[in-house]
Amino acid sequence: TETLTCKDIATTATGPDSELFYASVSYRCQDLLPPPIQTGFNRKCTADGPTFEYTCYELSEGTQFITFMSEVESAIRNAGMNCTDDKDPFYFYQYTRTEGTFYINSVVSYSENVSVGNLFNDTAGLDKVFATTGTLYSIYKTKPLTAAPTPAPTPAPTTSSSHNPIAASKNWLTMFVAVSLHYSVMYSLLF
Repeated sequence: TETLTCKDIATTATGPDSELFYASVSYRCQDLLPPPIQTGFNRKCTADGPTFEYTCYELSEGTQFITFMSEVESAIRNAGMNCTDDKDPFYFYQYTRTEGTFYINSVVSYSENVSVGNLFNDTAGLDKVFATTGTLYSIYKTKPLTAAPTPAPTPAPTTSSSHNPIAASKNWLTMFVAVSLHYSVMYSLLF
């Protein structure tokens, strides 16, 4: 059974030159002008199976948002968030889901699909519950299949075996479902 292992990390940077492109929470204008003030994630979870890798980033329940709120308050004080669309800036809580698949034809290729959305409506003030329960950066990648080595001749199978292919298949399916549901359960529990 593959286990989802989580640990607290330093808050990730976001943006085009960072490990993660999308933020967890941003203070922004609808038209993104001026550029949003963003924060990343401070908790990382991983699971690694024979056919997949799963990584997700989230905000831990006790996140204080000190640096992020300091940047927001500074921008407000210095009139740095005057939206060009004449509307008030707001807090946006985002999730990102990335699925990557390796294909093997005559060459190995990789395809990736990214979807971005939000579970909660925007708010005028920071809602820490929305931020810690409605944001997630999920990355699921299949591993390329490799050709099985040519097996050496083996003696006839015995009637007793410690490997149970049905149980192994069931464990993989359970992990796959758990990983998929981790992403969607937040939505179903909240609405």
